[in-house]
Amino acid sequence: MSRIFFLLCAVAIALTGCNEQKKIDALMQENARLEASADSLRALIAEAQGATSKWLVKNDTVRAGDGLFQVLYRMNINEKERGKIVIALQDSVELSALRVGQVFYVALDSAGDVQRFRFAPNPATVHMLSKVESGFAYSRIDKPVSVRQSVFEGALEAGSTLNGILYKVGIPGRMVGVVSGILQCKVSFQLARPGDKFRILLEEKFYQDSIWISGKVLYAEFNGHTVGHHEAFRYEDPDPKSTFNAHYTEKGEALVFEGLRYPLDRLHITSPYGARIHPITGRRTVHHGIDYGSPKGSPVYAVAAGVVTVSGYDDLSGNKIAIRHRDNSESWYMHLSVRGVNVGAKVAPRQVIGKVGSTGRSTGPHLHLGFKDNRGNWMNPAKKTMIATPKLEGARLARLKKQVADIRKEIELTLASPAVKANDSTDVLVRMRVLK
Repeated sequence: MSRIFFLLCAVAIALTGCNEQKKIDALMQENARLEASADSLRALIAEAQGATSKWLVKNDTVRAGDGLFQVLYRMNINEKERGKIVIALQDSVELSALRVGQVFYVALDSAGDVQRFRFAPNPATVHMLSKVESGFAYSRIDKPVSVRQSVFEGALEAGSTLNGILYKVGIPGRMVGVVSGILQCKVSFQLARPGDKFRILLEEKFYQDSIWISGKVLYAEFNGHTVGHHEAFRYEDPDPKSTFNAHYTEKGEALVFEGLRYPLDRLHITSPYGARIHPITGRRTVHHGIDYGSPKGSPVYAVAAGVVTVSGYDDLSGNKIAIRHRDNSESWYMHLSVRGVNVGAKVAPRQVIGKVGSTGRSTGPHLHLGFKDNRGNWMNPAKKTMIATPKLEGARLARLKKQVADIRKEIELTLASPAVKANDSTDVLVRMRVLK
């Protein structure tokens, strides 16, 4: 910094002469200010580096049956900080989708408080929390991925099944399940015969061109001698968490087995069914339902036709409603801000029965959906297949028709790629096209 002063002084002398003492004094004062500022900056950098070097980094791995609370508990994160971490993550991370083997990292200061939190569900996505005065600030890091579309074409052989063939050619199991599930809604596979043909369009994401990150089934087709010709198309709402995101026929018919509907227009699970550490009490309890995060005032729908058996309030559940359905099962809706139906009322599927709230024992606005079987025992609502609607209508149906046209174009473009055998043990052909 002293070199800067002398240079400034030399320039000042050359321009104005050494007699202009006031200008020189001003330069000296500016130099002193700059040196003080630089000293402060160096001190802050040293302090930050010193603090970071004292942090203790710990990690733990998701085990069978774990939720986030169990992992944080094993890392000795205190109850207050555990709650803040979950609240900071729950709007951006699907905490119910944790898989065995995933790793969480925390950086603790000398007092044992969390300063950083890191979770990477896959090699291309990192969720990060940084300590701020009000709790934690969330950020997400998305690493570059390549997107690939693949068309698989083949036919059933004697003694084969569609599932078996798709597994054999290396399609990930979760995507095989999707193909099978949507086609079973229209195809009686017991009547399928050798020679019946299929065509599948997949879109997959890869990290560093080889590590599978995610995938979705855009299209599935089956053409059988006896069962006929059937197609399924992936429909996507503008909101990626919309409950309408599913597979439909070209006419908008939903391809699902049962007629239960989702209770909300947007699906974001913040706490799944089963054992967990309660976010308020900190005790390990069984969570008899699924919590869906949603803004206060969002409409809550009946999942199926039935009669209202409960419409009331208690300190734990807050405003709550129960509906008995035709099979004698009951759906329960808790923590509502508003109850819109009374006991004895008959309700239809997708009828608005209340609004999302945070009444009773609750950490924030959400809907707790519980389900009792016909014997009155709590069961996992996720085991009841649910859809948004039996058929798309209005703007959604118009959007589906456009997406159907787009998918058909994607198929044509991918079919223009060279065909190769998917493997040596089948006659399935695959064509691939890299999108980015």
